[in-house]
Amino acid sequence: MSLGPRFARLPRPLARRLLPWLRYLNLMRALELRLMAPWVREVDSWRILDVGCGHGLYSLPLAGQGASLLGCDLGLDSLGAAVHTAEGLALAGRTLFLAADGAALPVVVGSFDLVICNCVLEHIADDGAALAAMARSLRPGGLLFLSVDNAEHGLAMGVLERLPERVKTWLLRPSVAGAASVEAGLDARLDQLYSILRRYRQDELAARLQALGLSVLDSHPYLSGVGAAQYELFHTVRGLGLEGGLGRFLYMLSSLLLYPLAAWSDDRPDVQGHGLAFVARKGTVRS
Repeated sequence: MSLGPRFARLPRPLARRLLPWLRYLNLMRALELRLMAPWVREVDSWRILDVGCGHGLYSLPLAGQGASLLGCDLGLDSLGAAVHTAEGLALAGRTLFLAADGAALPVVVGSFDLVICNCVLEHIADDGAALAAMARSLRPGGLLFLSVDNAEHGLAMGVLERLPERVKTWLLRPSVAGAASVEAGLDARLDQLYSILRRYRQDELAARLQALGLSVLDSHPYLSGVGAAQYELFHTVRGLGLEGGLGRFLYMLSSLLLYPLAAWSDDRPDVQGHGLAFVARKGTVRS
């Protein structure tokens, strides 16, 4: 079961206070929301669309601040968990969750103040249609927060490439150890595990957003340094899978403990992280 419904069983005031802290149990999500936070300080009465909302854990706190939230996803189990969590937090009146493809969003043109799409675009077959749909759904002056997998991420744990082959075979997952390089093996494992269809280059994606009438206000690589090392270790080393059990517990614990250092790593100049985050504004209509 998702952590959201479990927290929703707590007394309502306590659950609402604790829900925003769940992000720190997933380091990648915590770093993404840290980059979004300066742009969404006051969301009372905002209309927010979360494309690929999953369990809703990262956008439900915005509904708790007075926003109206529409979450779209193709995972029926995830949507069920999001609905259950919203009901437990008494946010059902401010939220609606729909089964919908990001490339064919069933929304009114120009109806949202903020569109969030966290690490979803790389999984959508027609990413051009998805970008266009998100741009259309924004009102003039509305914001898009978009995070994607970075094509130019490098490998923070470069030492893994230099290990003797015997040590690699013992330490790393077979698919990673047998690849041409650890970096190539990591990317191939992530592609298979998360159904990643593509990765993006910062300048190319910025140009695509601008072609849709969006002004890029900020673009930033993230999950570098300390955060990248954690990400790489949990996806390459034997026994550290995130499917459940000890591996998942260690990932959540290390995410919580490493967050300050990971945030510091991302703030350094010229970082090369596993993720790319964009903030873009839809152009206003001239009178």
